[in-house]
Amino acid sequence: MKGSEFYFNRKTYKDELTGVSVTRITDNKAHYDRPYFTSPQFTSDSRYTLFVSDLTGTSRVKNPAAPAVGKIGFGELFLLELQTGKAIQLTEGEAIKMGHGAHAMLAPNGSAAYYYSNEELKSVNLSTLETKTLMTIPNLYNFHSLSLSSDCRYLLFSLVEEVPLITPQFSDPFDGTAPGARERYFKEPSSLIIRYDLQLQKGEAVFGGHHRITHANLKPDDGNKILFCHDGPWDLVQRMWTVDASTDVVKPLIVQKRNLEQVVHEYFTPSGRIGAQYSYRYRPDIPYFVFADIFVDFDGQNEERYYYPYKRPEHVSVGIDESLGVGDSCMLTDNTPQYKKYLSLIHYNNETHKAEPSLLCCHNSSGRKYAHVHPVFTPDNQHIIYSSDCDGKLNIYMVPADLTYALKTMPC
Repeated sequence: MKGSEFYFNRKTYKDELTGVSVTRITDNKAHYDRPYFTSPQFTSDSRYTLFVSDLTGTSRVKNPAAPAVGKIGFGELFLLELQTGKAIQLTEGEAIKMGHGAHAMLAPNGSAAYYYSNEELKSVNLSTLETKTLMTIPNLYNFHSLSLSSDCRYLLFSLVEEVPLITPQFSDPFDGTAPGARERYFKEPSSLIIRYDLQLQKGEAVFGGHHRITHANLKPDDGNKILFCHDGPWDLVQRMWTVDASTDVVKPLIVQKRNLEQVVHEYFTPSGRIGAQYSYRYRPDIPYFVFADIFVDFDGQNEERYYYPYKRPEHVSVGIDESLGVGDSCMLTDNTPQYKKYLSLIHYNNETHKAEPSLLCCHNSSGRKYAHVHPVFTPDNQHIIYSSDCDGKLNIYMVPADLTYALKTMPC
């Protein structure tokens, strides 16, 4: 029930390669699903984060026919104290989708949490646990990419028309891509970006069209500046776009060469710049062979690229000053075995403009889409939080963001 406290049996161990201490915060008795890595996840003091879990078995789906993008079912929302492992149940009878989604988020000031459940956008007061419905979402849409401005005034999300798909039956659950991505792209479903004003208690459409719009994010210090993507096959889409809600000006951010460049997994850095991951090839019939991380201002100015010696991680986020990143894989040579099983710390060298990866620990996640690692720094830059299903269920892990443990070469 709401307000119930749970104390997990934490498990701490030394990583076999680096010796760094890794803590599994949750207890492997249920799935524990963190918010998506582009969403605010922590209170500003780094004390608390959120997760969704089927731990209590109290979720209730009101409309089984509504679109469900959760890969591992539905759960309730919990507030997690990172240092103690204590979790407080914030909801009861909700159905928040789990598995590779952005359906919940935490206000940095610790006042409230926001989530999408049973076709409703809701808030829960963290002091009183009072739940409030902000708006209802028609069930012909899939809900994506909940975001919040740092002043806690604006919520942002995207809605994508649900369309029947034929090809997902042929998808490989381990390839990490969205099932039916090409088919969905060619069908051109309608999409909307909605911004909800928490002060005026009013939602408005700020952009839309016939592309699948996801990864909608608010610039932390400016609720009018919005980053979003046209989702789909990375080889085909012009991925990154910005919109200024005060002027309705919409622009592509980094213009891509179709079938030759990929610019993906866009996010705002703590300083308000935009980060993304880049791949290049000079012919469509060959593999990508140039990889980099990109940082650029919202207006497209001051673009910097940091090039990897080998393949880049699939999901990257950065710390406070953008000098250090964390990724979900680590290639230290051109043939590092099992490189997708390692967490990397990445030093961005401003003199050489190279991304210098080093191996921090083994996360050993399966690679299924619901179990993407999605590592992020805590706001104080002291720890990295990530997900893994290496013990069977999806769990939350914590490791120090300490370069002194990280390896630049593989041990013999």
